[in-house]
Amino acid sequence: MSDAEPVTTRRTIVRGEPGPGGWRELGEGLPEPYQHPPPRGEVLGCVWHISDVHLCDAESPARLEYLDRYSDPDSPYRDELGDIGTYRPQEILTVQVAVTMVETVNGIDRGPSTGAPIDTVLVTGDLTDNAQRNELDWYRTVLEGGTVSPRSGDEVDSSWVGATGAGAWDDCFWHPDGPPPDTAPDRPTGIFGYPTIPGLVDAARRDVVSPGLRLPVISVYGNHDGLLQGTVAPDDVLRALATGDERITGLPLGADPMIAAASIAENGPARYIHSETSTRVAVTADLTRDFASPDEFVAATRNTDDTATYFTARVGRLTIIALDTVNPHGGWQGSLDRDQFDWVREQLESARNEYVVITSHHPSPTMVNDYAPDGIVPRVLGAEVVELLHAYPNVIAWIAGHVHFHAVLRHEREGGAFVELTTSSLIDWPQQARILEFVRDREAGEIAIVSTVIDHHAPPSWSADLGDVTNLASVSRVLAANDYRVREGSLRGLTLDSSPAVRNVVWRVPDPFGGAD
Repeated sequence: MSDAEPVTTRRTIVRGEPGPGGWRELGEGLPEPYQHPPPRGEVLGCVWHISDVHLCDAESPARLEYLDRYSDPDSPYRDELGDIGTYRPQEILTVQVAVTMVETVNGIDRGPSTGAPIDTVLVTGDLTDNAQRNELDWYRTVLEGGTVSPRSGDEVDSSWVGATGAGAWDDCFWHPDGPPPDTAPDRPTGIFGYPTIPGLVDAARRDVVSPGLRLPVISVYGNHDGLLQGTVAPDDVLRALATGDERITGLPLGADPMIAAASIAENGPARYIHSETSTRVAVTADLTRDFASPDEFVAATRNTDDTATYFTARVGRLTIIALDTVNPHGGWQGSLDRDQFDWVREQLESARNEYVVITSHHPSPTMVNDYAPDGIVPRVLGAEVVELLHAYPNVIAWIAGHVHFHAVLRHEREGGAFVELTTSSLIDWPQQARILEFVRDREAGEIAIVSTVIDHHAPPSWSADLGDVTNLASVSRVLAANDYRVREGSLRGLTLDSSPAVRNVVWRVPDPFGGAD
């Protein structure tokens, strides 16, 4: 392994000291060694884990950026509405980050601890940001290789809320090109220290060429892949909004901002709240923004005749059971339908003599969305799924995403345990992935799961060269590191920095098959 590879056991990227407005540049930090000694033994499987790519059509009129102002640090509604998350300054650069991570993955094809060949790339959901066909097409092209055009609507002029001249000036959004003449800077620049980067919006819209991944990919269904803004079930009215020529820019006339809660509901139902009195600006219509169905998601991400969004796969000596935890009725938290839960039980029965790894978008603590319309069979929540898994000692791990930070939860059971872990997203700081190596330590009678966190290979500092895709990924990462909504803490668990105890670490669980071959 080369010292130049962005493996955090060799070097890290850290946030520097705050400057004006609290803005922090990034720099190179000390290596972060493993928390426990890596094991020796038989490698059962080795996977890249990437989550929450959020390929974002930031110019889509079906997005709800205007709501995000109500979670600004000085908003009187923040305590009640929490972190809304419908707008990020770096949302125009998601394709550039994804391609940079593809290049990073292609450069590391062996486990950092064992040296074993990596079997696959596991992407645990939220591949897209707004469940749109063009976003899904971008994802497929990024993975398969080819040219992505990360824009929609007008080919020349951006309708993104941060593009100077895109409709009415709104100082709640960051404008990289700066304000119009005789206009004060926007709030992110004037209050929170964001820089001006002239030409960034145009650079973000240029074609990007992806080399494609060299490894096979397993893609899991996430709430942003099936629901608008990850929360609202799509319908014909919202389809017309997404593909049409108007973008909503404000609440209905005289509305209480607390109605925003209906659009960001943790549990369903959820709805868009605009009306005929909502303010609007003109945009260019674009039919490619239409919504992708679950069948289209499967067709774009799996080479199979099966149209189910849940499935099994074989990785090395591991059996992967991939769940669809999206509640199609609305709400951004997860659950299962009863038919899928029964299917999981059948798969576990069939795999009793195999090492099983569960994967999903939502981790079990976030599977609390029990909403179902009248007449629909009640949803299955995370606690019931965990209880089922406890009956199968050959389940050794559960790999998920959704929460956008590194975390781990150990589930103890009589005579055994399994580890549930999440990995950070590619849209929020620190934009990292993991390599997970599953090792059978016969001498100890244990399965060791070695986690190594990897940065995408863009350098910590960004330059003025906006023609370089990797440099744009550097810009995205420093923007993510300066998210002003979570600098002083988050209201729903978001965090800028996870603990070293959940990054480069070795987790051990009892080997369910002991010394058996």
